[in-house]
Amino acid sequence: MKYKKLIIIIFLFVLSGCSERKPGNVLARVNNEYLTEERLNLLPMKIASEQTMLDEKKEIVEQWIYLELLYQEGVKNRIDKNPEIKNQVLQYQKQLIASQYLSLVVGDQLTAEDEEINDYYFENREQFKVSELTYKVNHYAFTEESTARNAYRSLVRNDREKIQEFKEKNLVETRFIEENFVIPAVRDRLFSVPPPRISEPFLLSDAYHVFEILETYSPNSYLPISEVREDIRQQIGLQKSDEAYYSLLNKLRKKAHVETYF
Repeated sequence: MKYKKLIIIIFLFVLSGCSERKPGNVLARVNNEYLTEERLNLLPMKIASEQTMLDEKKEIVEQWIYLELLYQEGVKNRIDKNPEIKNQVLQYQKQLIASQYLSLVVGDQLTAEDEEINDYYFENREQFKVSELTYKVNHYAFTEESTARNAYRSLVRNDREKIQEFKEKNLVETRFIEENFVIPAVRDRLFSVPPPRISEPFLLSDAYHVFEILETYSPNSYLPISEVREDIRQQIGLQKSDEAYYSLLNKLRKKAHVETYF
């Protein structure tokens, strides 16, 4: 995690350029370089609570200080004048600018209409054919066995008020699972005859798990379009992205003087 944040900070300061000589809202200083609240706010942070945000900000500030100390010493030793380093910085800058330009030009055009999604589904229906018994399930996880048991009973009784509470707090994911692509602990509980609509809680990796079967798809049936609509939308978006990318490159190449010498 620390190395990931260090990379984010490097990315930020490649973009931000020169230091602020009279900055406001200063969070840290290393000699004549400053980290301000404005710069820090450019970084994406996963905020779970006010305390989590404060802890994360403190860690990023410390990482900035470490980076700045090493950077300033590197500059003193003229490492920034190294031709290889200068070339790497230039190439990185080109990649950032090119990526940003591409995003500005084609980023907002990659949408898929409902008609396109419907056409894709029926033209490529075999992609959505079920090869083996498949369930659509809700996967719940609990830290305490008593809570898992309570959730199990609520699901069996279809206690909607309690079920909604568990969905908000304990629902890990809604997913499709196939018999031969799940761990034995899950397969033994769900792929029995007849399968339980709600699996009894079982312990795995320090948590108690409960599975709720929502839909059953037999071999050689097809996943309905309602279940794959967003996947198709993403697939169409990727296709459009590729088409827009190469179309833009061809257009720019025709306008420019381009030669190769090999």
